Amino acid sequence: MEYKNFKTEAIVLGEKEFGAQDKIFPVFTKKYGKIEVLAKSIRKIKAKLQGGLQVLNHLSLEFIKGRNFNIATDIIVKNEFLDIKHSSIKFRAAYYISHLLNTLVKGEEKDERVWDLILETLYNIEFTPLSKDSSKQINYNLQLTLRYFEWNLLSCLGFRPEVYYCVNCQEKLQEGKFYFSSKEGGILCQKCKIKKDEILSKGPKTNVKEISRDTIKILRLILSENKKILNRIKIDPPILKELKNLSRNFIQYIAEEHLSVVL
Repeated sequence: MEYKNFKTEAIVLGEKEFGAQDKIFPVFTKKYGKIEVLAKSIRKIKAKLQGGLQVLNHLSLEFIKGRNFNIATDIIVKNEFLDIKHSSIKFRAAYYISHLLNTLVKGEEKDERVWDLILETLYNIEFTPLSKDSSKQINYNLQLTLRYFEWNLLSCLGFRPEVYYCVNCQEKLQEGKFYFSSKEGGILCQKCKIKKDEILSKGPKTNVKEISRDTIKILRLILSENKKILNRIKIDPPILKELKNLSRNFIQYIAEEHLSVVL
């Protein structure tokens, strides 16, 4: 039987052993979205694909669609992201985004916005300067890069939160305190939060957290993909911490599982 050959760029998201000599690799591709490819006999010492099919590698990938699996036939490594792999903090950040993609992206569906986002994020992590005298700045840059990736990935996947109007009454957010509801996918005004508390006073606690005005402003900038302004401003540590907690709660609600948000 003759099989059709497919070729695309890909990022390796992970790996798992399959049988005695094979491995299966989830990859995110430019042309086909997230797929899994089977690498036959890759666990042999002299396996042809062994060096290139590594987690986080950016590849030119060729594969055929077999009866049960996509089977990798050839790869060309475009970037191994060695600066990432030689730095524990960078590797943690990059592995986190690959794990997040692997968890949240379901099914095979082309999405060049997600492709561009992951590739851009990996290059941003790669080129974040490392210096013994600037560990705080490194940490800050990587935190901002990860928050930018998280929220824009969620937006691409159809989970873009409402950050300009109350998700309940649809009024523009202007006065009072504000609250982020993971369940409703956005911000509640103070009046609606009080009403919901009264209704649910005897029921289970909801995943609603107060959110500061400054954090809302940063979230709006992130979701507008306005990197120029975002890179010009200095975000205070408490705001970054609040944004991280917000990311964790929203991502875990969507994924329906515990995910450790890094940095």
